[in-house]
Amino acid sequence: MSTPSKPQPSSEAIDRARHIVGWYTLAASATGAVPIPASSLAIIANNGFMMAHVSAAIGGPIQWPTVVESLGIAGTLNVAGRAVFIEAAKSLAWGTGSIWAAAALSAVGAGTAGLQTYVIGLLAIEVARHGGKPLPAAQGAAILAKAKETYSAFLSEMRSKKISDPGPAPEAQLKVIDGDKVPPET
Repeated sequence: MSTPSKPQPSSEAIDRARHIVGWYTLAASATGAVPIPASSLAIIANNGFMMAHVSAAIGGPIQWPTVVESLGIAGTLNVAGRAVFIEAAKSLAWGTGSIWAAAALSAVGAGTAGLQTYVIGLLAIEVARHGGKPLPAAQGAAILAKAKETYSAFLSEMRSKKISDPGPAPEAQLKVIDGDKVPPET
């Protein structure tokens, strides 16, 4: 494992980052349940904002390419493949008018979007903890496996806490748009 180049974030910062990931995971699940083609675009945008909020909470840089690299080729293909499949299925169901197809796809879309956001969130936390550097392949794979094992329990925990919207953090949003030009919130 790589050694962090800066002091580790506090347990409060990690807990705040987990709540941020929780809020965005629940939001992605709701968006993924919408049986309209191309709703994944909203999830991708929200994941970018989630990463910026996590970065601001922890104080470590996060960028899309680093998270994707940490996910690894197989994990990235898995995430992208699921999203493409769900979008294609939504398009087909949209054309059939079948209420059952739409309901089934809503359930699958919610689960897929939520799990993918949770995976990206866990990776973002670890990347931020490691100074914005990519994680070794084995660590990325371990995070992916952990996410699959703990997803249901995490959702239940976040629902029970009734976590609030992390809100529009202009500095965090600019960080997504402009990269590391904006210092993290303190």
